[in-house]
Amino acid sequence: MPDSTTCSGGSSPNRKRHHKRRREGRRNSFLRCALFCAYIFSPAQNEMSISSLISSPITVSDAFTQPLPTTQCRLHRQKNNILQVATEPNIDTDTLQKSTLEKMTVKELKSYMTDNNILIPRGEASNLKLKKNIVDFIWSRLNNNDESSTTPITSSPKEAAPTTSDDAATPKTNNRTKRPIGTRMPPLPESSPTSNNDNNNDSTYKLTPKDRIVLEVLDRYPPLHEAIVDACSIDSVLSEGITADNIEHCELNSLTYNVPPGIGENDMRHQYHPMLANATQTDMDVVFVGTASCSPGVTRGVSCTAIRLNWRNNREFDQVMNGGQRNKHDPQDQQRASTGGTWLFDAGESTQLSVQRTSSIKPGKISKIFITHCHGDHSFGLPGLLCLMGTDRDRDAPPVEIYGPEGLRMWLRVAIRYSVSRVVPPYRVHELMDVPMAPEWEEGHRRNGRFYYQLKSEGRKGMKWGTKGLAGEDSSSWISRAPMVNMEPNKDFGEIHGGQDIYPVYDHPKSTDGAPVWEVLDDGGVSVFAAPMSHGVPCLGYVVQEDDRPGRLMPENVMPVIERNRKELVESGVRNPMKLMALVKNLPVGGSYTFPDGTVLNQEDVVEPPGKGRKVVICGDTADCRALEGLAQDCDVLIHEATNTFLPGVDKEGTLRLVTRDAKIHGHSTPFMAGDFAKRVRAKRLVLNHFSARYKGDQSIESLTIMTRMERQAMKACELPENAVACAWDFMVLPVPRN
Repeated sequence: MPDSTTCSGGSSPNRKRHHKRRREGRRNSFLRCALFCAYIFSPAQNEMSISSLISSPITVSDAFTQPLPTTQCRLHRQKNNILQVATEPNIDTDTLQKSTLEKMTVKELKSYMTDNNILIPRGEASNLKLKKNIVDFIWSRLNNNDESSTTPITSSPKEAAPTTSDDAATPKTNNRTKRPIGTRMPPLPESSPTSNNDNNNDSTYKLTPKDRIVLEVLDRYPPLHEAIVDACSIDSVLSEGITADNIEHCELNSLTYNVPPGIGENDMRHQYHPMLANATQTDMDVVFVGTASCSPGVTRGVSCTAIRLNWRNNREFDQVMNGGQRNKHDPQDQQRASTGGTWLFDAGESTQLSVQRTSSIKPGKISKIFITHCHGDHSFGLPGLLCLMGTDRDRDAPPVEIYGPEGLRMWLRVAIRYSVSRVVPPYRVHELMDVPMAPEWEEGHRRNGRFYYQLKSEGRKGMKWGTKGLAGEDSSSWISRAPMVNMEPNKDFGEIHGGQDIYPVYDHPKSTDGAPVWEVLDDGGVSVFAAPMSHGVPCLGYVVQEDDRPGRLMPENVMPVIERNRKELVESGVRNPMKLMALVKNLPVGGSYTFPDGTVLNQEDVVEPPGKGRKVVICGDTADCRALEGLAQDCDVLIHEATNTFLPGVDKEGTLRLVTRDAKIHGHSTPFMAGDFAKRVRAKRLVLNHFSARYKGDQSIESLTIMTRMERQAMKACELPENAVACAWDFMVLPVPRN
């Protein structure tokens, strides 16, 4: 039989003694730990050594009578019943040493700052993550008081530079004068602290990147600056303007102020944004009716962009004689009035409401509508817009020409017929056939009852486009089913015959990597081309190209020759020799004209080079616009989507790389991607649109700050100046001057 004294399963007295010894062992271990903590946190460093403290036998009475002059021990049990020691330093600030602070943990240091009311200046919290920086910060506050109370803590543990006697003896004065409305703020001082080694005593607050963007926005938009200053009028420090010296006192996140009013051309951004500050009126301009993605919001409508062509000329045609009314029975006047007009690109949900909110778009002047793809934020507003146009348009006016991917004709016919909408104007639908998916999107497949395409690789130049459109691959999709619908066009519901099926050209001279190009139309001096985009559904991007203008005749090179040969010209049967001016001007390139005295005038010697036509590129939703690269070269305006981006300080999670990857997976772009394409096509101006719903489009400081940061991202990628890059807002009007 085993000895009961050595077996845990012995008699009851032995078992009790065994458990008692275990309890005493745990208690002694705990007490040694407690005394060890007392030794560590004691400034006086108790005379007994650590080894003797741990090795010496300890009783309960000795442990609790052990003097702990500088440490209060508090025992508490956690949920798992494990004993721990929590120490709270009982520090006398009168005899505080820096070594004492260095022995405290980060949590204890922060608790000490809270207990002693040591405040962290605005913008310095990010510099107080390391224990060494926190110790230096507390020590400087306790010893330097007023002079060091706002000294920024840098990432290096260097001591602050001593203040000279001249600086200390010279009192600081505040003699700022009130800045009148409309004047720009003074630039940021070059001596403002921008690095860890900057020891400028004139400005003790270190500007954060957000502060610099805010100051830039306030400098750019004086009305917004005045509105914020008025809201801060109770603060004497901010009553004279927000500058780099006092921005630390302005809490914009909690400030209530009046956002400057005005929409469309009355928006303050039309007057102060660098792209529009010096803009002049032209006969071609771009109006951004909607700039959001997914769904309309309070400050942004969904995708809709308008181009006004020959606007002033058409206004002259509409204000002709006959009592100020256009002569409807004059075929020539009718044809001239139909030239140009307003062309709309996409008509997302509630577009008819957005059109009525701006005076820049007249529904009755819309002559052509182009749809990029079938998603609702680009097409749901088309039936309602046609109904609005029908109430403001003559029934005998030319029909509205509508262009878009295949399936659009039957979808619009069904929508109008189902709603019994007889108010729509006459219209024709021209379908762009065989729109393919980009080669980086794998062939569609069905999963959980849904057919969709998925991005399998990143698009890049050199990937060959296929010659087959994948739009009808799903047998149950609308594009596949639409030809089977037995519903003929009916003029009582607006649709008239004549809609074309436009097929792509694969050997177009400006095609990229074999991508198809659609020659959409050629309308009196303006042509439209289309190319496929990289998106989750068949999608198109459009290029509006103005024809080159004939060069101007140089009369100083022609008149002397005509005068010298006038007599001979009259004798040869030319009654009015001056009419030869028009003949010489219209010579073909490389042509010439020989006068009676043998003088030969070459076309290039008397006619200036032709003026290059303007070009506007409107990309649909896309993760890659490379199919448009050949068509978009040297464009005057590139309108590119920038659905999402990563903004440090605004986005709490993620990185730029993750946001970019997520954007590509969903067939969208970031400002960096838009800027990269603008650089590749040598665009003169870049305008971003199609923003996520989380980006507001109003004139608040929050919205303008975010949009300015997105512009900076695009500028970094495309290397264009600030007056050539803009984030669009609703009802922005951008003139496109002649080259």
